[in-house]
Amino acid sequence: MPIAPPIASCWPSNVFDEAQNEDPTACWSAFQVRPRCEKSVSRELRKLDTVGYFLPYAEETRTYQRRQVTVQNLLFPGYVFAFGASDDVRSCRYTVRGIINHLQDPDQASLYGSLATIKKLIDEGTEVTAEQKLKPGMDVEIVSGPLNGLRGKVIRNSRGLRFLVQLNFIQEAASVAVDGSMVKAV
Repeated sequence: MPIAPPIASCWPSNVFDEAQNEDPTACWSAFQVRPRCEKSVSRELRKLDTVGYFLPYAEETRTYQRRQVTVQNLLFPGYVFAFGASDDVRSCRYTVRGIINHLQDPDQASLYGSLATIKKLIDEGTEVTAEQKLKPGMDVEIVSGPLNGLRGKVIRNSRGLRFLVQLNFIQEAASVAVDGSMVKAV
């Protein structure tokens, strides 16, 4: 079976800049997609050229028979985040194969803030992992290092202390390892 080429995590590359201005009807939403169709839905959205997307993933290098392979592990399997005019995004549900449902969050500021934070975590090259269950934790702000100024929650699990960014909208989260000296309570 041929391996699909890597896909960009967001398109257009300035989709997070556009979220701040221009079209007042533009908004962020999520497409719930069929299993293992996230990348194909993203490719279709790119072909349409009217709706931007964000598909957060973490790259991992694995060894198969003495061969190094880089794999894109999706942080939120089953979801593709879309940005565009409300009518364009809604119409994608009927024109793009693989989309099951269109979910729109009424709290656009919170959704945009969480997605932008996750993008920054990925761009910084930190090891981001998906957290499937939201756990109660303490609100914190990172005060040192390249992620200085980001706010989220802190949790402790088997891998130690983790900085958690929640997407309450779809009840999912992403986390990155932190040192206790890097964070302060808010």
